Amino acid sequence: MNKNLLSLAQLSRKEIEDLISFAEKFINDDGTFKKESLFPDKTIANIFCEPSTRTKSSFEIAAKNLGCNVLDFDTETSSLQKGESIYDTVDALSLMGVDMCVLRHSESVIHELTQYIPEMSFINGGEGSISHPTQGLVDLMTITQHKETIDDQNIVIVGDLDHSRVTASFIEGISNFDFKSLTFSGHPEMCKSFHNHPKGKYEPDLNIAIEGADVIVALRIQHERLEAQDIVDIDQYKYEYQINSERLAMAHEDAILMHPGPVNLDIEISTMVYESDQCVIRQQITNGVAMRMAVLSQYLSG
Repeated sequence: MNKNLLSLAQLSRKEIEDLISFAEKFINDDGTFKKESLFPDKTIANIFCEPSTRTKSSFEIAAKNLGCNVLDFDTETSSLQKGESIYDTVDALSLMGVDMCVLRHSESVIHELTQYIPEMSFINGGEGSISHPTQGLVDLMTITQHKETIDDQNIVIVGDLDHSRVTASFIEGISNFDFKSLTFSGHPEMCKSFHNHPKGKYEPDLNIAIEGADVIVALRIQHERLEAQDIVDIDQYKYEYQINSERLAMAHEDAILMHPGPVNLDIEISTMVYESDQCVIRQQITNGVAMRMAVLSQYLSG
């Protein structure tokens, strides 16, 4: 079995469904997480070269729940600040006995690292605008919990699509399923790569896109990846693309609203919608720990 999780493109439908079922087993009936010392001899390094709260924290909690030793690697005080390459940094950790690296990086380096340091396992914790496989798995898990299957769903993704690694992994994941429709919506300057996408249709008018939706995935404006001249007027953006009560009512009455976080409240989602029963964002956060426990368990056993 492959000991690295680099993208959802490497997983089949059965492998995704098995991971979802596996993740469910780590959640107790009261919503807490099982804690079993399954890997006390394994050391995991979390190397996040970009900011993160949910992904980094959930990986650390997941690893500790499994009994792993966790190295919370501080990039700001490491030799990366002295000019050392990420390759030499991770190699040094491997020589010190680290078994697995969870890596988030602004560039596509993780694939080369697997070749450079084959004795270590790697989990992609976010790769530029390219992929975020564990978040994709969390999203598919959340849909399955509410809809039983991803098949036959009308799915809408709205927001800054061009800079979203979550969207890239989400599409890779749902490509294994027979979803009914996939619609992309958002400011045209933030969705250039989706105007003629092979997996779905682009609809710039959110009011049209959201009609009859079963699953809605909202995304934040990723200012850190935008050129200054590309940043749109926020008030205009909210008017055209915010998920509010009026727009949510255009979807199916049992539609669910997701967001990978962090949410810029009252920009991409209104407070009223965020607090509604159709919003499952808080459940996504909980699922993040369970899914990452499943991923770590599987790839540490590989």
